[in-house]
Amino acid sequence: MLAACTGRDVPERASNAFVEATFDSFASSFESKLERLSYRAPALVAAMLGESGGEPSHRLDVLDAGCGTGLCGALVKPFARRLVGVDLSQGMLAHAKDKNVYDALMKPALTEYLRDNSEAFDLIVSADTLVYFGDLKGVIAAVAQALRPNGLFVFTLEHAVGDSAGADCRL
Repeated sequence: MLAACTGRDVPERASNAFVEATFDSFASSFESKLERLSYRAPALVAAMLGESGGEPSHRLDVLDAGCGTGLCGALVKPFARRLVGVDLSQGMLAHAKDKNVYDALMKPALTEYLRDNSEAFDLIVSADTLVYFGDLKGVIAAVAQALRPNGLFVFTLEHAVGDSAGADCRL
């Protein structure tokens, strides 16, 4: 938090331990909190898939990168021959499993998983996961490596508005 607020000694991305602990701690209330916020990222991912001309044909090998509780899973399943979800939080993965849409759920670090699965996916979706990375060059290169030729990467990011852009640094 101090690094984020001061801009000094900022890590390349949030640590695996931080992400895991943070999301494990509120996995059970995650979806209800997002509902109160009118969360739209999974719907935006699905809309982009529709706009890209993709047909829900159950022919693609799909990765839900940072799948969380599986909110994107049901929306992308119609496109998938195989749907894999990865997330650092075991608590989130447990909720994703309850949705019964994933063929496999795993708990690796995302960039390493992508690097270990060269040309394995036709489609990679990621809703609000890349916000935990600083410089996106490494993860984008890993995504490119994990995609098959003509593969598609659909993701969301946050857009900062104004000078403070939601940064609340009360220490």
